[in-house]
Amino acid sequence: MVVVVGAGAAGLAAARALHEAGIDVEVLEARDRIGGRVFTITPAHTTRPIELGAEFIHGQAPELQRLLDEASLVSADVCGTRWTSTSSGLRPLTGFWDRLDRAMRLLDSKAPPKGGHDKRQADRSFDEAIRTRRGRGLSARARADRTLAREYVEGFHAADPHLISARALAEGGSPGDEVRERRLAHVVDGYDRVIAWLAKPLSGRIRLSSIVTSVRWKPRRVVIEVARRKPITARAAIVAIPLGVLQAPPDQHGAIAFEPELRAKARALAHLEMGAALRVALRLNERFWADETFAATHASEGVERMSFLHTSDKDFPTWWTTYPFTSPIIVGWCGGPRARRLLEEPKATIINRAVNALARLCGITQRRMRSMVEEAWMHDWLHDPFARGAYSYAKVGGVDAAAMLARPLAGTLFFAGEATDTEGATGTVHGAIASGRRAARQVMRAIDD
Repeated sequence: MVVVVGAGAAGLAAARALHEAGIDVEVLEARDRIGGRVFTITPAHTTRPIELGAEFIHGQAPELQRLLDEASLVSADVCGTRWTSTSSGLRPLTGFWDRLDRAMRLLDSKAPPKGGHDKRQADRSFDEAIRTRRGRGLSARARADRTLAREYVEGFHAADPHLISARALAEGGSPGDEVRERRLAHVVDGYDRVIAWLAKPLSGRIRLSSIVTSVRWKPRRVVIEVARRKPITARAAIVAIPLGVLQAPPDQHGAIAFEPELRAKARALAHLEMGAALRVALRLNERFWADETFAATHASEGVERMSFLHTSDKDFPTWWTTYPFTSPIIVGWCGGPRARRLLEEPKATIINRAVNALARLCGITQRRMRSMVEEAWMHDWLHDPFARGAYSYAKVGGVDAAAMLARPLAGTLFFAGEATDTEGATGTVHGAIASGRRAARQVMRAIDD
């Protein structure tokens, strides 16, 4: 038997692949639900599912697209326009990807010379790479592009610019000039439908509310201790838990003690970081940005097709709508250090700050904005003991850390999850799914030996 620890996208993808290969498998999940960092809710008064975790399909994502086709699930591209907030109101943001690409290209071309040194020695942080390019000689456009890149690194990668690897970003931190990789899409009926499809043939093989406390292992044998349940013995285990849980000290709630310790993974774990991200989804009583009066006084023609609003707001710099769907739902997002700071506040305070941010960005009074908000939702992934962050990124010197983390130990312990993706898709659902299927193939080869 093979035990999979974690019923997120990676764990379920691994378990399904093993099950379809005729291998006895059991999945242990600490939560009382499947999905992990895919967390979709469907409130009674909304016309669209609310994603509290993973939301977008990034780029071509062939692994995920094949799954959607097999499951008869529909995706819809984000096809609206990007806007920004100025002192005179909302204005279209043109050339977003090209501007980002210009700034991100500097990370590679201006890296320290390799000169025979390995990638770790040649690496530096995004912040250091950007700072070395500052100066009086920079044009206003270049400075604006660098600011956009910093906000992208903090927001999209949920990263601290002082920690994240510039080389990792240069090698795959943005879509570059690949138009198809700039694609963003939604699973129309909610990401939880993907999770449900992965789990469908595993009925009776998934144990919820099963908190794994320790994994004792030696070649070809694993004993898994589960809180308030009998230990489980297996031929092998796939560890498909978030990076933050894998890094947590074993005495903390939700953490897992490995015996013997995972010393072979120490350097990989030291060079990966769990990012912080915060979203607040608001259901309003109207799509105020689609109102003709609002467009005439606070924006310009076409604002009703707004998909993203990019700003330099101190709290919530990025917002998105449900366009092309016309639901009165708008989502505020922040990542990196500011998300960590905000997540130390009470939930009510965070939501209030999101509402106030939207008001000031759109030139609407706080009183009126508060009157429009009918429901608000958020989930604190940073302090969730079974996540301990949003998703992973490579720190300075960590270009190869994901590949190192993905390597099996003694043909007995295998590792899956977005943090172990080696194809440039860390932090994504399709990266998690691919990693789970890769781990399942590794298990099958080990069992056949």
